[in-house]
Amino acid sequence: MTNWVVILAGGSGTRLWPLSRRRLPKQFLPLLPGDETLLAATARRCSSIVPGERVLVVTAASQVEEVRRALPWLPSENVVAEPLARNTAPCIGLAALAVRARDPDGVMAVLPSDQAVRDERAFIAAVQQALVTAAAGEVVTLGIHPTRPETGFGYIHCGPPSEQQPWARRVLRFVEKPDHATALGYLASGEYLWNAGMFFFSAARILDEIGRHMPDLGRILDTIAADPAQVDSLYPTAPRISIDYGVMEKLPGAMYVVPADIGWSDVGSWAALPEVRPPDSDGNTVVGEAIAIDARGNVLVGDGRIVVAAVGVSDLVIIATADAVLVLPKERAQDVKKIVEALEAARRDPYL
Repeated sequence: MTNWVVILAGGSGTRLWPLSRRRLPKQFLPLLPGDETLLAATARRCSSIVPGERVLVVTAASQVEEVRRALPWLPSENVVAEPLARNTAPCIGLAALAVRARDPDGVMAVLPSDQAVRDERAFIAAVQQALVTAAAGEVVTLGIHPTRPETGFGYIHCGPPSEQQPWARRVLRFVEKPDHATALGYLASGEYLWNAGMFFFSAARILDEIGRHMPDLGRILDTIAADPAQVDSLYPTAPRISIDYGVMEKLPGAMYVVPADIGWSDVGSWAALPEVRPPDSDGNTVVGEAIAIDARGNVLVGDGRIVVAAVGVSDLVIIATADAVLVLPKERAQDVKKIVEALEAARRDPYL
């Protein structure tokens, strides 16, 4: 069996507004040290797992050119365009068709493009273990050892290790984002991992599971496989649902998780930026041009055309672009979504 990597690079670009927009979501932003983008870092890590010709990137049709600019080495035929965003179940199904067409026995590592990893060696080792388990016919996910009682992530409840592959543990259940007290219990038990949305399986196996648990989507994918010219007309009719809800949550007891300690961050808000971009001596995390005087613990971001200046303030998020300015306490960074929702309600599309 041959291994493939599928990178999911769609997304609507809301959690890091106003720098992140629909046309330029966070995976394309220069957020990492050296101004590397999350997408470029994901693809670079994968080059240690498979050769470039076995890396596929699935993205929105409107973002294909941005992917090609970000990854000029990627073969043009390895960019799979979604005619319309339909969430991860249809997206992964479309990618599985592409892998199966080239390699009927292909095994897929499906990885988000918008996550950061500090320990790349540990990441590569965990992915290789997961691929070995997937090659044995299993459905596998990667689980992150929790470092805090996080209420913003889903969790995976782990069972005993596999006898054949002791690095993998059986998945007992997926659980939704918990309240703080429940998250404390998960952390103390040692039986729960963060769900990072990384999955591993053969292309044939995931298409079978989609057909079993999501027959409407399965029929659409079967038709596209038989006649790829119908993708533009049929794919937009696919149900809008995640692979977690559509398939994974229906497989507890029948799939495995590989626990990993890889210095993982989903960069889920501006407050998380210091996890992936080291702060300066005053604790300020800077992207672009900024001047900070008697200012500490801030996130200061400009888009390259704006200088952000902060004087005598602490623990703020200040983001400035050519057409928008965001200022809020770092502790309320998750509330950026409220601004995006307000702009959507007011139909202020130029700012989204």
